[in-house]
Amino acid sequence: MNQVNNYIIYTTVLSLFVLISLIWLVVALFRRSPSRKIAGAIFAAEALVLVCFYFFYFTPRRFPRNYLTAYPPLPATLAQTATQNGFYIGAAINRSANPTYAELVPREFNSIRPENATKWRRMLVNGKIGKYDFTEADAIVDYAIAKGVRVRGHTLVWGKFPGRTYPKELDQRIAETGDPAAELQQILGDHITTVMRHFKGRIKVWDAVNEPMSMDGPDLDKNIFLNTLGKDYIAAVFRMAHEVDPSVQLFLNEQFGNYTGEGVEVFFGLLQHLKESNVPIHGVGIQGHNIFKTHNLDEYREFLTRITDLGLLVEITEFDARIRLFEDSDDPYQAQGDYTTAYAVACIENPSCVGFTVWGLSDASTWFDSIPPFRWMLPNDPLLFDTELRPKPAYHGIKIALKRRQPR
Repeated sequence: MNQVNNYIIYTTVLSLFVLISLIWLVVALFRRSPSRKIAGAIFAAEALVLVCFYFFYFTPRRFPRNYLTAYPPLPATLAQTATQNGFYIGAAINRSANPTYAELVPREFNSIRPENATKWRRMLVNGKIGKYDFTEADAIVDYAIAKGVRVRGHTLVWGKFPGRTYPKELDQRIAETGDPAAELQQILGDHITTVMRHFKGRIKVWDAVNEPMSMDGPDLDKNIFLNTLGKDYIAAVFRMAHEVDPSVQLFLNEQFGNYTGEGVEVFFGLLQHLKESNVPIHGVGIQGHNIFKTHNLDEYREFLTRITDLGLLVEITEFDARIRLFEDSDDPYQAQGDYTTAYAVACIENPSCVGFTVWGLSDASTWFDSIPPFRWMLPNDPLLFDTELRPKPAYHGIKIALKRRQPR
């Protein structure tokens, strides 16, 4: 069940009825109309139903944790199994001081990806273009390198959410200059050069461009980069990055609500354009967030194949699946594990799919717990380890699948 969509639909409709009844009641009271009692009763009934829906969706659930006794311990860790079979199992790291980082990396993960620390805005001092502070990013990256763990850089350019993913100052600079295209290309070139030189030899895979597709329809996102440079801003970013360090693999990273449809065809049109233009793109990152629903796995497998048939690598870069998407199952944690395993297996069995990264170290550090409405729709528990760092069903399923992988 799509709880969030259902909640939005139900509460929106009910809220409209409550609002209409409230207006009716206020007018009836003002006019001392005989209908005020009927209006009051209807308003009270509708408000009560609305409150019931609210508590139904926002009351925390408790699901049985049968996995605590269902799985025998396996001798090798997840990272060891992945490394032995030529695959990367990764996790997003939100801060270097997280004690879970040292506990699970490198024991369980042979790849990491800074969740925010290598985003453009987060590396700047007070959002000032050209003034960098790499302290937090270096702490995350250097720990991983010292432990022999691969680092994926995330991300050189991301056009959504000004002031969070890129500096808000950029909007002002482009608005005030006489030649917006030249100004933006200069700023982009300086940024990409600075960042890639700083991490040269340490970060060997970068998401060059993140989420170029719109969230509102089957088109490219109309961000400052597209509006100023046209769709070839994407090619320009890849070329700039490749020129700085030709040894780095460059990925186009995107989130998909579905793996078929008009938006997907627009995306493949973009990939084809990049390939035909000899742009140095090496792969596609599929984020894999399961936010409002789970995905059709048959369509997802075909989606992977379409990418690799273009001669590109592919990697799952930000996977998570909220436990409440499986709450109608007899054993939600096992159902979540079966789904996550199947999602990972489609990648593991594709020779050109090189890694599977989850968006957090454990259920104790998931982004869902900090954003509405999910922060109120607990538990979210979307990852491979629970809040006590105990492996969940997908951990075991992925490990078994990795043992069957045929390395490239």
